[in-house]
Amino acid sequence: MNIRKKIFLALSGGLLLGLPWSASSLFLVVFIAWGPLLLLEEEVRHYANSYAIFNYAFVSFLLWNIIGTWWVMQAQWVGAILIIIANSLLQALVFWLASRIRTILKIPLLFPFVLIWMGYEHFHLSWDLAWPWLNLGNALATAPKLIQWYEFTGVRGGTLWIILTNFAALKVYHICRHKGPGSIVPAGAITLMLFLVPIVVSYFTFQNFEAEGETVNIALIQPNLDPYTEKFHPENYTRHVESFFKTADAIVDDETQYLFGPETLIVEQIDEKDPTASVYYRHLLEFREKYPKLNILLGVHSYQKLGNENIPPGSRFNSKENFYYEAFNTALFLPSGPAPVPQFYHKTKLVPLFERMPFVQYLGFLGKYSLELGGYTGTYSLRQESTTFVSPGASVTILPIVCFESIFGPYCSRNLPEEAGFICMITNDGWWKNTPGYRHHFNFSPLRAIENRRDFVRVANTGISALINAKGMVIAKTPWWEKTTLKGKIYLRRGQTFFARHGDYLGRISLVLGGFLVLYAGIRNKRHLF
Repeated sequence: MNIRKKIFLALSGGLLLGLPWSASSLFLVVFIAWGPLLLLEEEVRHYANSYAIFNYAFVSFLLWNIIGTWWVMQAQWVGAILIIIANSLLQALVFWLASRIRTILKIPLLFPFVLIWMGYEHFHLSWDLAWPWLNLGNALATAPKLIQWYEFTGVRGGTLWIILTNFAALKVYHICRHKGPGSIVPAGAITLMLFLVPIVVSYFTFQNFEAEGETVNIALIQPNLDPYTEKFHPENYTRHVESFFKTADAIVDDETQYLFGPETLIVEQIDEKDPTASVYYRHLLEFREKYPKLNILLGVHSYQKLGNENIPPGSRFNSKENFYYEAFNTALFLPSGPAPVPQFYHKTKLVPLFERMPFVQYLGFLGKYSLELGGYTGTYSLRQESTTFVSPGASVTILPIVCFESIFGPYCSRNLPEEAGFICMITNDGWWKNTPGYRHHFNFSPLRAIENRRDFVRVANTGISALINAKGMVIAKTPWWEKTTLKGKIYLRRGQTFFARHGDYLGRISLVLGGFLVLYAGIRNKRHLF
């Protein structure tokens, strides 16, 4: 195989892997997308230069990352380039490791590839450079009727299905190439079954899943403030908050039980220990006095003052008043009833480089170097004190999700309460402008609804606000880039799914077994694995 063909296979693999993220309607391509790269691995793995497959894989994954996440450049091109290159290098390392292990141990590539790739996806949820946007199971997000069984496996089940189908299809290709089309019937039948059985199971589950539980009336407001030219300008803060409550007055009535506002609706920071010191919080209380039975959830910036000792990495310093503090991207819940006590939820899955510098806990000086985003800079704290919101009498629970956190299925599910309730996500997708970015981000919401079997309320500043049922089907949604409101009913479901109880068990098992496999291959190889 000449070098041109190898480069062609590398680029073809990257293109096919990128297509489901570029045009979501092409999600089925992912079931054959690995073929070119797997063919390339078979050809190159015996080369004297053991890093040749890494180089070709990097080219392939770089193209995949560019196609899938180029829109990050709309927000910050330096950060986008760093994220794309880092993710491509990591994926190439994973593929190279799987190839080296199969060569050293003389085993089929499928075994090390499944374990190491799925282990990598699990690991990519939890370290400081977490960027699970391109985890394979996410490619099926726009086909909820095909993946109802995610309530048992989460996204990692989709990754396993995709990998197995790719290897099976490659086997059919080899049989056809060497023995002719007439010989592919047995392998073709097995491949077809592997592809169709999960779909049949999913459709059966979908048809037999019934909405149940009591309902509540909700209203949400999509302010549609441009994060680059409007939202984060201090001279606009008061006008934006007043406009929100004016709109709320027009849509809230005696039957409305929950009102929702988007991420960082209140930009000026609120002191969590003394919220009434904020004029914007007092506006919120004044509005609530008119609707004492109303529960309100919206996004704010908040902070907590610190002493002068044991300052956590990434904390900020107020030079005017001479104190350190932790800043948070926060969901604020004000329950119904007299003298409501505010509840705060802190976003802890923070966007690397933008909301928190990676490894700042080890290299504290990095805290002041977060990248600017639309004129707003600053590192947030990871400290979390509560994971759910509870209405008076604990009759209804809300699982809050803030923006980027919606990509982290296991994180969201581990906080799911047993009590009846729903999920509410607040976000601001205007950073990516009119690109596939805001649509990709929206597609994660049905996944979280299926994994947890809870109705899902999505509240965006700019982007898409929506009501999504527990089957991952969109009941109602708002247009892109339009100031609007949405009202409706959602079901209060209780209990925990298998995935919520056990988390990403497929990823954990793969990570452990993959680690042992790497160690064993390194011991077996006298020249060492690397």
